Amino acid sequence: MTGFTTVFSFLFRRNWVFFLIWVAVLAILMPATISQYSTIIPDGPDGAVMLQGLALDPTMRAILGPPFDLTLPGGFTFWRVGAFTAVAAAMMSGLGIIRATRAEEEEGRIELIRAGAVGRHVPLAAGVALTLLWNFVLGILVVATMSAMTTPFAGALASGLAIALGGAVFTGVGAVMAQLFTSARTARYWTIGITLGGLYLLRAIVDGSQKPDETNRLLDFLQWANPLSWPALVRPYADERFWVLLLPLALTAVLLSLALLLESRRDHASGIRASSPGRVEAAPYLSGAWGLAWRLHRGAVIGWGVGMVIAAVGIGPLGIQMAELIKGNTAFAEIMTRMGGGAQTLVDAYTIAMLGLLTTFLALMSITMLGRLNSEETAGRAEVMLATSTRRSALAGSHLVIAAGTAVLLTLLTGGLLHMTASSDGSWSAFVDGLAAAGALLPGTVVLLGLMMLVLGWAPRALPLIWAIIGWSIFASWVGALLNFPDWLLRLHPWGHLPKLPTEDLVWTAITAETLLGLVLLGLGLVGYRRRDISGR
Repeated sequence: MTGFTTVFSFLFRRNWVFFLIWVAVLAILMPATISQYSTIIPDGPDGAVMLQGLALDPTMRAILGPPFDLTLPGGFTFWRVGAFTAVAAAMMSGLGIIRATRAEEEEGRIELIRAGAVGRHVPLAAGVALTLLWNFVLGILVVATMSAMTTPFAGALASGLAIALGGAVFTGVGAVMAQLFTSARTARYWTIGITLGGLYLLRAIVDGSQKPDETNRLLDFLQWANPLSWPALVRPYADERFWVLLLPLALTAVLLSLALLLESRRDHASGIRASSPGRVEAAPYLSGAWGLAWRLHRGAVIGWGVGMVIAAVGIGPLGIQMAELIKGNTAFAEIMTRMGGGAQTLVDAYTIAMLGLLTTFLALMSITMLGRLNSEETAGRAEVMLATSTRRSALAGSHLVIAAGTAVLLTLLTGGLLHMTASSDGSWSAFVDGLAAAGALLPGTVVLLGLMMLVLGWAPRALPLIWAIIGWSIFASWVGALLNFPDWLLRLHPWGHLPKLPTEDLVWTAITAETLLGLVLLGLGLVGYRRRDISGR
């Protein structure tokens, strides 16, 4: 492993901010939740009835996984956010290992590293070691914070190990995908979209279909065969089964061994799965920047479109069940009401909160699509295009229009479907109400796109700032209400001051101000992109 320390240090310097943000956010979810346990769950018979209802509700089991002992603060906390934290750690790990391996190879840095005295497998080994290290740090933080909340140490240890090893499995998955495909984008799609998304959907179906007092061999087998179910099956704070941790440990070892084997059988900058040679002649629409931008983004547009339609149709009907479940719990209802902008009914609060979350995800999609402009530049392809008659405004505008247009259309469609499926009669009037509610939130997306374009135009190295804004928006909306943050702090994000229809009045001041601000930022960003130097290889 000649040169391992040097390569590891290099990858650490390039990726520490990425991992630090993920770990810092994930590490506070469990202690933040357990600190509010006494507020969420009332004492006495009312609390027992509520916990029993949560444990038996198939909807909650599908969303959060199987509960084992909700009477203990630790057991409730792990069921509420622990399994989700493990899934998020898996996402962090998959993205992180691809970022440290295939993306670096795609941009030519691994080739420069291998020009020195470095072993063949050192770059991959260093990337794996870096990702596993951050998973270990996350696990240690979970153990330390949960122990500090006076929960049993065995439960805290089981929680930390389950989350860390859940991330380790997808370190292996990402490492394998990085060897199979020549593109980091394709590797991310297969790691996060296909593998993680598919396993999560399977887990939700299995857990939602299981009945607590019945045994179904097929469902039991599918549960044990799914790596995303293993953190819950460790049963933190409920007679811990530490032997279950051997499953993710063994699978991680197998996947990492497979990744090393695949790397030894491929050439540098290539993948095991060769790229398709494509057509002999390009389609007519690829003759310009607009056609090329559509070709680059069409997969994301289709994938996000299908995914958001499924999410809206699946999430909407859960509002009525959620309202029935928590209507007797004043504290829980108050938290949901705060998340829903002060809605008068729990169904409205649930729908508004879900729409806000989905709108944030769609804004994340739009800035990811616009960020392709920067990746094309760093890869040297933008420089080649601009050497022709292609104007900078056309190159930037093609990505911007597709990103903004997709965000607008999908936000409106998601809002309409969410409100229609959440209503008792599923009428078209509810669909129209959803369109209005989603439209009122669109200025926040415009502001975020404006900030993204401003950064791309003047200071591309400040791109982590945009991701921090997205992270804070999700945290403020979903964790801030739980922690009783003041209202001014909960609203301190691009969508915070926009009216939440139909609960709040339609106030045009905030809508107009944010729309104008977003358009000004977009204009300034385009000006900066036209004026600054274009980086190339």
